Amino acid sequence: MTQAQPPRLETSMPLIMAAASSGLPSFCQKTGFHFCDAEEIVDSIQTAGLWVGPRPILEGDSNFRQTIPYIVLRYGDKIVQYTRTASGGEGRLHGRTSIGLGGHIDLDDIVSINSQIDLPNTLANAAARELEEELGITEFQEQRWIGLLVDNESAVGRVHIGVVGLWTLRELPSGASEDAIGNVELCSLDRLLASKDVMETWSLMLLPEIESQLLKQPSRTRAA
Repeated sequence: MTQAQPPRLETSMPLIMAAASSGLPSFCQKTGFHFCDAEEIVDSIQTAGLWVGPRPILEGDSNFRQTIPYIVLRYGDKIVQYTRTASGGEGRLHGRTSIGLGGHIDLDDIVSINSQIDLPNTLANAAARELEEELGITEFQEQRWIGLLVDNESAVGRVHIGVVGLWTLRELPSGASEDAIGNVELCSLDRLLASKDVMETWSLMLLPEIESQLLKQPSRTRAA
């Protein structure tokens, strides 16, 4: 009788960083945006327990949350918005508008010190790479991490956590560098609020905080 063979794992699966769900702070049990300063963000994710594993496996394992830098770009009193095109890998997002740029933390993004992941520099590396890939942007006037995004209402949401940055542009982006990014535009707050019906979940959850940030901290940079 032929002996059953164990399933073969694809050796070329991309490796990404995730945090152990059970170790995250109790406030992460509530869906929504949670304001945190940079130090609290790092402490929340680092102490949860970090793991680097194959993306296809992590996509279906709610014991871990894939850690996603989610960067909002500001210019004066306006915010960069774009549309996710059919070229993107996430079919559920096609045609949706977004105010967050970024993606998974790849193995090459990770910085380590004494065999431990240096989370602040790892987050910065991943965010900078994504923004250069998506919009060709490499310089910013100000970079601030402002909180965490959690969605416990869907299977997809339960395997991700967003690390939100509000970064101020030195100059306007010339357009998208990736096919998955379409219709890049600079939008007023009123324009963003008017497009809520077609906005992706994370951006929609984040919108009230962005409204608050724009109203209480006007930028020194003025849009043309």
